[in-house]
Amino acid sequence: MDPTGITNPILRIQSLSAYQGSSRQQQAPFTQGQMLQGLVSAKNGTNQFTIDIGGRQVQAESTAQLQVGQTLHLQVAALTPQVELQIVRSNPINSMIGNAIHLIGQQTATFPALTNLAETSEQLPQLSTDTKATLQFYAGTVTDRLPGTTSAALQNQVTVQLINRAFEILAAQPNSKVGPTYAAIGDLLQQLSQTSTLSTTTAEHAGNLATIFSQLASLQPSTNVPGQRETAAALLAGTNSEVALMPPINTVGSGDQLIQNLLSQLTPLLQENTVLPADHPLRQLLAFLVSTQSETALPQSLQMDGTKLQEFIDRLGVNMEQLLAGNNREKAVQTLKYALLEFSQQVPSSGGDHDQAEQLVKSIELYQLLQIRLASESLFFLPLPFSFLEQGYLLVNTDHSKNGSEENTGSSEQAVQHFELHLQLEGLGNLQIDLHQSDGGITLKFMAEDTERAKYLAGFREELGQWLTAVDLESAQFLVGAKEPAKSLLEKIVHGATGMVDTQA
Repeated sequence: MDPTGITNPILRIQSLSAYQGSSRQQQAPFTQGQMLQGLVSAKNGTNQFTIDIGGRQVQAESTAQLQVGQTLHLQVAALTPQVELQIVRSNPINSMIGNAIHLIGQQTATFPALTNLAETSEQLPQLSTDTKATLQFYAGTVTDRLPGTTSAALQNQVTVQLINRAFEILAAQPNSKVGPTYAAIGDLLQQLSQTSTLSTTTAEHAGNLATIFSQLASLQPSTNVPGQRETAAALLAGTNSEVALMPPINTVGSGDQLIQNLLSQLTPLLQENTVLPADHPLRQLLAFLVSTQSETALPQSLQMDGTKLQEFIDRLGVNMEQLLAGNNREKAVQTLKYALLEFSQQVPSSGGDHDQAEQLVKSIELYQLLQIRLASESLFFLPLPFSFLEQGYLLVNTDHSKNGSEENTGSSEQAVQHFELHLQLEGLGNLQIDLHQSDGGITLKFMAEDTERAKYLAGFREELGQWLTAVDLESAQFLVGAKEPAKSLLEKIVHGATGMVDTQA
């Protein structure tokens, strides 16, 4: 029941505090139909209230029985002759976001479908040239990571997992159960042997090593490394493949930088280990992984420069309707959303291609809803729908009223800019990176899921300064506390870590 007795009570704005200066153009920052969220911060008299809307103190009049501390969902009902805000029961944008937020965690399976859609588009002569070109552009910049793929990116992921498993065995206590870890290594090597990025000989080598580790796991499931000398030697002697001995550390060649660093840490641990025999499978695993790094490099799709990355984001179509409304149809028809809408009209509605296109459109519309909703929090939402990220987005603080000095110096460069990067990656898990940039340089704060991952990231502290060329690195912190990116979004939307959001349409 509505306690006010009014279905949709109205707030009539009496005055609005200045925001970012005293220009009259900044006194009415609302647009017709805009959704807002306000907090009743004070009651000033009969039907007189102070409402905090995104940091702006609004003096309003309403017959609604409002309480100090109450959160209001508002919609701009009128701008003239007086600004009027209508109180709505709930924010409909929140409901729509709640119904679609699961798509944030599906981008590794959703966006790679663009490869298939681009192939299908070539068989549809009725499609416009712009739509075909757009689908081809995104198919060329998205690396397919669906199950069963054989990309170099997948090879690198498996390699990282193999190295981490080797670290686990070396760190295990005597007589601890390492059989399952050996079995996992066998499974990963078997998966690696099926990737097309390896030569036939190297793939066979991976298969032979997979057999060795699987047998080692079954023969000695609960014994640590020291007791495996005879078993390891017997298994190696029984293989038909010629297993190369471990190369020196200086032969860790070119390839993925993360893998380079991991191999450089693993190699001395094995070299200094006096318990393992020279032909132990762990040593042979390292030799194998080093050799594979010289065979493959990252695909071009993961080597995009800044210009291509910007084009990738700009052409998603998050602003498609805005472009059309501004009579900029030329750019609108070059967006992915436009291409997907046209594509879905040309294929059977019951087919897989249509479903994939619809799913992608829903993802883009979710990004649009998030931009609208978070704008009321003075945050700009930038999606990062790359298939090599399980989840990813960037938040930019657009409220500079509290940044820099209180006096207006007339220089926009004086303001501190705040960015939040929320990622979820295989292996590293959830990761939040806070960036504060000012004239003095940039400060970084990395938050990982746990202490182990935070320590791992801290190992690359010196390299950060080398990668940053445009600004100086003032400081870098490595902490614990990262949450799942989708959950962090929901908490910002519902203003509290309740884990619940209204999904009623």
